[in-house]
Amino acid sequence: MKKLAELKPGDRFMYGGVEWVKFEDIGAGTLCLAAEPVFLRAFDEENCNDWRKSSLRRELNGAFLDALVAEGADRAAFLDWESDLTADDGMTDYGTATDKIALRSDALCRKYREITPTVDEWCWNLTPWTCDASYSYDVRSVYSSGAMRWVGACSGDRGVRPLCYPKSVILVSIPGENDEEEQAARCEEMKLEAVDALMSALNDYPPYLWGDVLGAVVAALFQSKQDAEEIAQEEADKKAAEG
Repeated sequence: MKKLAELKPGDRFMYGGVEWVKFEDIGAGTLCLAAEPVFLRAFDEENCNDWRKSSLRRELNGAFLDALVAEGADRAAFLDWESDLTADDGMTDYGTATDKIALRSDALCRKYREITPTVDEWCWNLTPWTCDASYSYDVRSVYSSGAMRWVGACSGDRGVRPLCYPKSVILVSIPGENDEEEQAARCEEMKLEAVDALMSALNDYPPYLWGDVLGAVVAALFQSKQDAEEIAQEEADKKAAEG
């Protein structure tokens, strides 16, 4: 386990049962994005491109956040993140939105593109194409190449990569870290098993021989190691001569 603040931008970590990628430490929090889409959804079931009204926003800050907490995340660790809802055409009618769980804007996609893991899926941004009421159904989405396009908000085939801003001091797990811990624990178990096996074997002989036996075992181990090193060196010399 490590503090989130100790990770570098682009590092991956697990929190609340989801794998995230760290973007940047900002103030007391750290901006993070889901490394993979967590599901496919419509941006809004009523086909509205205003993030403030979207059904996806309600789900992410409701059921999805609850699921993170159920998997061990601290609800209080998720700080408020304010998103800029400026449209692709520059209209600012939607203003901003503040959430515990959000999506990227087009601007954030561009800013963190170099450290964002690519996925073979079109994923939602929260940037509307326009705030004009005549076209208030188109929302921007981004592909693994970084290309962006607009699509109707009711489309249910877009991936969702949640954005969050947790406290930088939280403890997170690193993918593969548990494997190393389990391997170390298994090594300790094998050492104990070897000691038990050796003691069991020694019990078949008089105690006055134990010291000599252990000395002979150690000598044999050193000889085996030396033989192995000599064989390896001979093989290396042979390959060098042939090459």
